[in-house]
Amino acid sequence: MNIVDLMQFPMASTGENYGVIRTFQPFVNRELETARRQNMEHPRMAISMWIYLLNWCRGMRCGIIKHVNERRDYGTPLILLTNTGDIVIQVRLASRVERAFTSYTALPIQTWIRLDCYVQYSQVNLQVNYETTSEEKVDVVHAFNFHEDILCNDTSGYLVIGGSRYMDGFHGYVGPVRYYRLGTEKVNNPLSPSKTLEALDRTHWECEEMKLVIAGFIDELRHHREISLQDKCHSYYVVQMRRYGQVTCAQMLNWDLQKKYQTVFKLIETQEALKSGEWSSSAARRLGSWFFEDVVSRIAKGEPVAGPGPTLSPVALLKVSSCLGQHQASLLLAAVHLASFGVPEDLQQGHLYSLIGAAADNRLALLHLGYKHMYGLDGFSRDHAMAYNYYANIGRQTSIDKDQIEDSQQYITDPIHISVEEELNTQMGETDDVVQYIKLQAERGDIEAQKHLANILFWGLNGVSKDVATAVKWYARSALQMTDAKAMFDYSILLVKGQGVKKNVTIGLQLMEKAAAMGSTEALNGLGWYYSTIVKEPKRALKYFQQAAQNGSSNAIFNIGVFHLQGHPVRNETAAFECFLNSSYYGHVDGALEVAHHLSIGILPGVTRDPEKAAILLKRISEQNGHLGYANREALQAYLQGAWDEALVRYIMLAETGLGVAQNNAAHLCEELNHSSVCHYRYYNHSICNHAPHYSGLLKMGDLYIQHHDVVTDGMSLAMEMYSRAALAGSPQGIYNLAVLIEEGQDIPQSILNNMGAAAEKRGDNSAIVQRLLQRCVEIAEEWEGDTLNPCALALLRVNIQTAWRDFTQDTLQLAMAYGMLGGFLIVLAYVIVQITLGRGGEAVSAWQRDGALAGSEDSAPVRPADRQPRDEMDGASRREMGSLRVNPSDRSAQPGVSPPPHQNRRVRELQEGIDAVITVAGVCLCALATMILSHML
Repeated sequence: MNIVDLMQFPMASTGENYGVIRTFQPFVNRELETARRQNMEHPRMAISMWIYLLNWCRGMRCGIIKHVNERRDYGTPLILLTNTGDIVIQVRLASRVERAFTSYTALPIQTWIRLDCYVQYSQVNLQVNYETTSEEKVDVVHAFNFHEDILCNDTSGYLVIGGSRYMDGFHGYVGPVRYYRLGTEKVNNPLSPSKTLEALDRTHWECEEMKLVIAGFIDELRHHREISLQDKCHSYYVVQMRRYGQVTCAQMLNWDLQKKYQTVFKLIETQEALKSGEWSSSAARRLGSWFFEDVVSRIAKGEPVAGPGPTLSPVALLKVSSCLGQHQASLLLAAVHLASFGVPEDLQQGHLYSLIGAAADNRLALLHLGYKHMYGLDGFSRDHAMAYNYYANIGRQTSIDKDQIEDSQQYITDPIHISVEEELNTQMGETDDVVQYIKLQAERGDIEAQKHLANILFWGLNGVSKDVATAVKWYARSALQMTDAKAMFDYSILLVKGQGVKKNVTIGLQLMEKAAAMGSTEALNGLGWYYSTIVKEPKRALKYFQQAAQNGSSNAIFNIGVFHLQGHPVRNETAAFECFLNSSYYGHVDGALEVAHHLSIGILPGVTRDPEKAAILLKRISEQNGHLGYANREALQAYLQGAWDEALVRYIMLAETGLGVAQNNAAHLCEELNHSSVCHYRYYNHSICNHAPHYSGLLKMGDLYIQHHDVVTDGMSLAMEMYSRAALAGSPQGIYNLAVLIEEGQDIPQSILNNMGAAAEKRGDNSAIVQRLLQRCVEIAEEWEGDTLNPCALALLRVNIQTAWRDFTQDTLQLAMAYGMLGGFLIVLAYVIVQITLGRGGEAVSAWQRDGALAGSEDSAPVRPADRQPRDEMDGASRREMGSLRVNPSDRSAQPGVSPPPHQNRRVRELQEGIDAVITVAGVCLCALATMILSHML
């Protein structure tokens, strides 16, 4: 296509060297490609763009649009802004000479301006359109003829909108940008989305008014401290007039403004610190921070986000805070409107405050916009080049921030999931027994405890507050024992750089050399840094870097890459890129920044342009930012202290930056606090968009898809995908859930089974698939939990038994043998039953005859007393014997002194033998059956 929309969603420009990079490919259409080639040295092209300036350039010039060719020279067009608001246009002529002209436009601040640049052969026309505050339209044309055809090859190199590595951009916003590759007589580029961009303009003007009014009120408050506003709005300037005889207020503080900002004035009056000192931008930010924290506490106490009135609501105070320069408030405003947290969903307001926060260079707001454009969420365009623009900015800030080790508002981003008890238990805090024990051991001279305690205090780990001064003391105590290379290096680098301790290069270098001699890889790199940066001996430095790199030091690998760029021994960009790439694998921030830059432009030979990979790489690096870690720690501490509502507010704000752990925690708190199902669904769903999501979010989304599979299209297949991703992330629960779905008859896609290594030889053999999945589940559960008895193991046992029984019943020979054994067993059992029945009949006749005989004998021959043995003369053995012979009195045949007939003894023996035979046969049959079944299980 001839017309290319370079930008359809607004971009926030911070005025630094970051911008959106675009490249062009040859036309697929042969006729168009032929026309483009003919136009390279006889060009006709046009570009139209909307810009909104918050300030003119900080330096002499700053970039609006720049074309950089493959030789890294500026091509056509190059459109710049000056520090007086004028426009400079530079072109490259067919003779390869660069020429430029200046159009004295004096562009206005805080106004949407459309710039239309036409290139026709040797002439450039610049048309400037905007509307003044009095609604007067300005339409000015600036033309210049270079008297030589202009060279324009858009497929060479890349085009960048805003700043670049070679020049800063302007501070403001970029609206729609449209490019006509083969030229046009008239451009068509309306302001879009018009409502959002017009609201952005109004918001900035309202903020300017608010800042002036607040500054004026504070100035009056400092000069007249007795002034106090009552609930009923009144003009206190009348009182001043009566007291001093004249009005001392500025015109800006009129009656309407007093009424409009009455509630804000009341809050300001409570801040005694504002009544002294000069009002400045830093004082305004402190006031904005106080408003922000007040809003968070009010929401945590259950106050509605929208509130009863426009000036009393938390949302209104957040707007004031944003205007005063506290742009965490801007991010929170964007979050509540995008997530409909206490207010109706309003994408326009969400987009507006997202742009305001990013334009102010706020770290979290930059992360937020990068994340939204990375995945195209909440109405933001899916644009990896735009995402790279924001991530490159926060990535560079992360590189700078990591050296500010004494900053109390920087912490390592600790990925603690509040739904995982094992992770929560790591947040011990200063008073925890483990920390106290480590401290005790450190005081006793244990060097490992000293190093551990120093790291905890230096970085603020495990819930312990950061204390760099104390940490340095423990680093010193462990290092000065001169026995541990790591301890010596850690302290030496602090001494050499003067971080947290008074700078002492001499002692620091001695410790570093000693640590290097003891085998410390990082000490070798430290020596290389010392000789390259301080002493300026590159050859000696390179030797140390190479030694350290051979032992796996990511810092040394990166430093060698820098040497390749600087020409030591010769300049080699490809070798430098390889070094940067290798160091990025270890998480090196600066290495990742260099790799991402080359991926974003694609100029280096052998490196294909891939802005998506560049953005993903920088997202990981940016999430190491210490200020993000501090905000995450605040949310976690609020949760641990029982302030769950406050923790939810803070986690929602962080979740909007794309931080996976915050998304999972926000979703978990939404469930625990019984917020709407939209809340927890939103953040679990967002968490799975990340490049490497945590398995807990994947499991939750799988469960939600199954619960709502009747209303969600392909709900079951989506659930299977979630469970399989959780399983690949190492979750035993994910594997178990997949196995259950297969057992229930669900058809699992072959691709998922292949990824799980559970593809059966026969696609329909579900039992084999289930067995393989459960076996894998058991292995992972044992590896993670060390517990051999888990749900997967029990389920695997059940499945193995079922499979063995099925295989056994399908084996004809074994089944016949089983039936034969069962038949034989039944025959023997039947025979014994018959014998028992017949035996009982014979015993009844014998008992009747025996009873008659006994009765006759008793009448004729009574028992004599002499035959009785005295009870007390029985010994113990006799008592035991009598006890063993004691029977039912009705069974006269078994009484002592009465002998059963011989045929009855024979019958009893036969019955006993039959019973023994039945037991024996049953045991043999059961053993045989068990053996055959076990043979199928093993």
